[in-house]
Amino acid sequence: MVVNVVPLTSRKKERSVYPNEALLPAKHSGLKKESIVLCYQIRTLDKKRLVKWYGKLKDEALQQEIIDALSFQLGME
Repeated sequence: MVVNVVPLTSRKKERSVYPNEALLPAKHSGLKKESIVLCYQIRTLDKKRLVKWYGKLKDEALQQEIIDALSFQLGME
């Protein structure tokens, strides 16, 4: 079985967030640092390669921001 994933990167102080990215504040995402979802780097992986669980994003507003950034990237606005 395969899944689609988008990588994250920690956000530097001056780093802008572009329309094809979404900001994940540390306190809402369970991550240690504020992070950016890189929606322009969509990957398809075999589920067997996913070996570590980092958490689940439950905030519906943040989920929608990611969907919006993915839609922008894929030209589905």
